[in-house]
Amino acid sequence: MLISIDKYVAAAALSAKNYLAYVSEMIFRSGFLVVILFVFVNLWTVTYSRAGAEIIAGFDLRKMLWYLVFTESIVISRPRVHLKVEEDIRTGAVSYTLARPYNYLLFQLSVSFGERMVRFISTLIVGYAVMTVMVGPYFPDLSILPFLTVTVALAMMADLIGMITIGFLAFWVEDVSPFFLVYSRLQMLLGGMIVPITLFPPFLRKLSEWLPFRFMVYAPAKLFVNCDIIQALSLMAEQFILCILLFIGGMSVYRKGVKRLDVNGG
Repeated sequence: MLISIDKYVAAAALSAKNYLAYVSEMIFRSGFLVVILFVFVNLWTVTYSRAGAEIIAGFDLRKMLWYLVFTESIVISRPRVHLKVEEDIRTGAVSYTLARPYNYLLFQLSVSFGERMVRFISTLIVGYAVMTVMVGPYFPDLSILPFLTVTVALAMMADLIGMITIGFLAFWVEDVSPFFLVYSRLQMLLGGMIVPITLFPPFLRKLSEWLPFRFMVYAPAKLFVNCDIIQALSLMAEQFILCILLFIGGMSVYRKGVKRLDVNGG
């Protein structure tokens, strides 16, 4: 089936525009980020001071803190698309999309991506302002910004496809929250959200390199503080392949679920 990208771009744009109306939610999320960054600044300042080292795991204190601004902005901006998919399946609303001229996974990806981009930008702006006040400004190399934008977009797409696939598990279970909890904790611990994976023991570092989570959090954040165009090109290629593989896996789960669809409502 030929896929027209226009409808998905329009869905993403409309979603982003609609989310701009939720100012109160953006303010709440920003306030939450301020608290997190305040804790991280004090925690890592003490850590570097006690360690008596200027560089830890390839990061000085300044880069470590800016790395954490970026990882937190990526993760905090995540919408709960898995719950929307779960609701559609549980109520039977997903059955009405089967005859519509769009791919359900791509549609949910477009809508959630548009919302997430607004969330991410607003969160990053607040994080940048807070960290500038606390430790001073950081200016990445302007030449890396186009590559950084693409890597962030691919990281978010990979994450959202993973979340949508978790939502598809509602074809078999009533509640997908336990699966998302495992997914989010693995991403938090092995994706480099709290600490860079270069700080992990050898076994955990090796494990994290085999899992997809580092492409969603660690890799784009590292690129933000360590600008390297060659590394960016390699990262984009790997992320693109990951998105394709996740999409194929997600569609496989979706098709198997549709075959056994039992409409309970709607």
